[in-house]
Amino acid sequence: MKTAHKSIEAAPRNAAPALSVNIDLDPLVEVVRRHVKLTPQATRLIKGDFARLFQHPAISDSTRKASAARSGPATDPVLTTQEAADLVGVSRPYIVARIEAGDIPLHQQVGNQRRVLKSAVLAWHRQEQTRRRKALGQLGADLDSEIFAS
Repeated sequence: MKTAHKSIEAAPRNAAPALSVNIDLDPLVEVVRRHVKLTPQATRLIKGDFARLFQHPAISDSTRKASAARSGPATDPVLTTQEAADLVGVSRPYIVARIEAGDIPLHQQVGNQRRVLKSAVLAWHRQEQTRRRKALGQLGADLDSEIFAS
């Protein structure tokens, strides 16, 4: 049984989490398995995706956004693919694949090196989190309907 831990911190990074949620991933994978035949490798990959989804919760700080808006337009940093990958917690090849697919706009290419704008990477990441949350919500709704229909 694989469990993801979701922590939401209201204090500095080295303080204890304010909230910790343990989630059993097996029931979520079972809902997927009811709709699609899964190989053992696919099962491991799906559990890994769910675990990563719950390990990186989206926390917004409206006061920080408001103060940044008041301070005026800041320059948008140009990032390498490795810097972009580190920023959102994915691999560099995955970022390259998203750029090639057109999900993240390419800002500049020098030789074989790609550069992207930080704002573009963060916008893509927010969209991806929203898409994942919707998919997870649908899986939860499917699970509820299957459990309570019996």
